[in-house]
Amino acid sequence: MSDSDDSLFGLSEDTLRAATEALPSQEEMEELVQAVRQGQERLERSRQHAEEYINLGPPWDYDPADYSPSEEASFTAMKWTYEGREYLESTGVPNLNTIAERIEEGSTSLAEELDDSETEYPYKGLHLLLSSLDGLITWLCENDPDIDPNFYNDGGNPVYFGGRKKCALEKWYDEHAIFGVEDDEGESFKQQWDDFWNHRHRIMHGSPDAYYDENVGIATLFFVGLTAHVVKERYDQLNQ
Repeated sequence: MSDSDDSLFGLSEDTLRAATEALPSQEEMEELVQAVRQGQERLERSRQHAEEYINLGPPWDYDPADYSPSEEASFTAMKWTYEGREYLESTGVPNLNTIAERIEEGSTSLAEELDDSETEYPYKGLHLLLSSLDGLITWLCENDPDIDPNFYNDGGNPVYFGGRKKCALEKWYDEHAIFGVEDDEGESFKQQWDDFWNHRHRIMHGSPDAYYDENVGIATLFFVGLTAHVVKERYDQLNQ
């Protein structure tokens, strides 16, 4: 009688043994489940803090004098951005590490500019942070098989327009329940996101009507931190 006749479904014992050994152990499965749960809890906490502290209006109906972020909001925004930067560094991906360094410099510059009474607007900090945010969104686009570039430049690099970036980030925010749209609890936060994106658009495109106040800076920190968390979750998905 052949080996295949003595084995389950015609597979040799060696094949079955190899397949069994390739399966994750109970301990490995429990560690994976725990990691997923912790990731979900981190994202939920960051979303709740962002909902609580982000207070924006659309740039066409916005007066910085009407907004005064609390010290707690500033501290929490810095904390989430710091943790998001650490998550990016933990991936070991060179491009994400570079973005993490820029986030660190942008956060430091923003804090210093806001504390300096002689500095009217935190230009450097905001531009570094918003540029870093765009870098994170581009990474999400590049690692999503359903999102195609608008075109490739002469160097062969994919280029994504703002509308496609916004849709991509909204997709991954929804994927990780950032908006909470499944139970309609996130509609208010989604409106805040839309308002922020319009502020970001004016700044990144050099609009004379762009606002560079502290409130926009705090919102930027929150969304950079949130997006860094989402990028880490996506990285973990791709590397399971």
